[in-house]
Amino acid sequence: MVRSGFSSQKACAKYQMYGNKLTLLLEINKRNYCQSQCLSFRKDSAKMWKLINSINSSKEKRLCPPEKLFDPIKSNCTSNPEVMSNIFNTYFVSMGQQLASKISPLAHHTYPAKINGPEKSFVLHDTLAEEVNMVFKSY
Repeated sequence: MVRSGFSSQKACAKYQMYGNKLTLLLEINKRNYCQSQCLSFRKDSAKMWKLINSINSSKEKRLCPPEKLFDPIKSNCTSNPEVMSNIFNTYFVSMGQQLASKISPLAHHTYPAKINGPEKSFVLHDTLAEEVNMVFKSY
């Protein structure tokens, strides 16, 4: 199913890609604006709270799911909630695997095979909560 007004799935995908880029740029600019406002309002708590409340109230409006989503398997836009749910699930399930593949395994040979002497080692002994409290109270 092609989004109305688009002549092809390619155009729909391109539209969605640029829509996502626009959304990202708007979020970045909003964050920068809010940070600059926070700095300018740091001595005026009333204005700061007004800014905080305006930021929080706008987030409530974004609870609606998207009407259509690009299906990368079928290369088309879909409005079927089940298919959309599967697209999101597939994306988030694959994220862990993708991130894990970017982490290089630890090289075992980088650790010293043997620690020489007590100056390069330490021991942790059992301790009671009261002992910890006494240490903190002494500071």
